[in-house]
Amino acid sequence: MDMEVVAEFEDVESDALYDVLHDPEYRSVWDTHMLAAEDAGHINVNNDVGYYAMSCPAPLKNRDFVLQRSWLDTGYEKMILNHSVFHKDYPPRKGFVRALSLLTGFVVRRREGLGSWLGYVSRSDPRGALPAWLVNRVTAQLAPRLVNQLHAAARRYPGWKALTDTPYYKPWRHPEQVPPYRINLEDCVDPDAPPTPAEPKPNTSKTKLEVPQVKETESHSIEDLGDISSEFSVEVEEFSELSLEPTKKKGKFYKLVKSMKNRRKSVQVAKSADSLVDGKSSEEKHEKRKSSFKFHRRFSLSRGRED
Repeated sequence: MDMEVVAEFEDVESDALYDVLHDPEYRSVWDTHMLAAEDAGHINVNNDVGYYAMSCPAPLKNRDFVLQRSWLDTGYEKMILNHSVFHKDYPPRKGFVRALSLLTGFVVRRREGLGSWLGYVSRSDPRGALPAWLVNRVTAQLAPRLVNQLHAAARRYPGWKALTDTPYYKPWRHPEQVPPYRINLEDCVDPDAPPTPAEPKPNTSKTKLEVPQVKETESHSIEDLGDISSEFSVEVEEFSELSLEPTKKKGKFYKLVKSMKNRRKSVQVAKSADSLVDGKSSEEKHEKRKSSFKFHRRFSLSRGRED
């Protein structure tokens, strides 16, 4: 059941309207639907838990609530909110249907000049088997009646409060007047309620760092070439140029020829190197002159044998 009300009162101050909504003694004077109201205790200076029973028009059964109230006074704006909770000392009672208040709230503001502004919203579940047309009819009757009752009660409240034994007792305004005892929150835990799902625990284990593997440097040795499926031959030719002049530089030239039989492609690689030979005997020079030769060797790397 949803209800929304907005009203403005030119002859009622916002402080008086706020006190009317809070004062439990005065509520029994102006709230004609209230059958019972009990204070279960305070959670802190801005929250309490209480029981409220109300009469409903025929053919509806009477309803009751166990509510947690929260309030805040900011000066210009004052708020009172409530929602249903569980308390072990207030089980469902005979002759009442335990209703639920999902969210019910009052907002009271000062108007510019004189007067006050009231906003009321209620979303509740009356429980029981109620047709929709009946719920809508009751809501349409309760909304204007609530506004009229609040208006009349707020106009009479200052005079009524002044005649009581405690004209200055307003714990909703003065936190030091709130009773020192506090409610036991364990009494508000419903044993039949489904367990609250456990929150996922954060992963506190150390994160393993993945070390990238270093790629091995490709080898260019002749042994590694044995894995190549294509068969090829290598010809090595070695030449030595001789010179009769002992002061002239002597050099060696190597020529490597690779011929790819399957691709019909050849690559010629030339490498030259000069080396100086100083201080050697004439006999060693004579022996090197005789070492001039040329040879051919053919072998297969893929098969690992010489041809």
